[in-house]
Amino acid sequence: MTIAEMVKRRRIELGMSQRQLAAVSGLSNSEISRIESGERKSPSPKVLLALASALDIPYEVLMQEAGHRPLPDAPPKIPEWVYSLPRDLYGFVKEEAERGWPYIRLARGMREKDLSPEDLEAIVAAWVEARRKYDKGFSGKE
Repeated sequence: MTIAEMVKRRRIELGMSQRQLAAVSGLSNSEISRIESGERKSPSPKVLLALASALDIPYEVLMQEAGHRPLPDAPPKIPEWVYSLPRDLYGFVKEEAERGWPYIRLARGMREKDLSPEDLEAIVAAWVEARRKYDKGFSGKE
């Protein structure tokens, strides 16, 4: 995914127009347009910092996607699909990734018999729905 695609996709997910993103980030509307069109392939770190805050995307992720060198001791890269999750799951998965996936690692150590059927069904249903919405976002179909 390019920086242009990431910014545009996240802006649309948040229901913002380019003008609204410009207002929230403090950048000009023309700068947002240049970034999203791919004309500005590697925005400056200052611009990326403004976008990170406005779009709720980690600064380090935007820096990396824009082709800047990773910051020392930067957290592990969050998979791109996380940014396409429904808003209700996005925060949880983003935090989980930033912490090194502790719940997922814990779940790997559990066996199916350690979960009640209802718990297991709820977990699977949530992830299936998240994946369905993610896939639908790429196909453009409802």
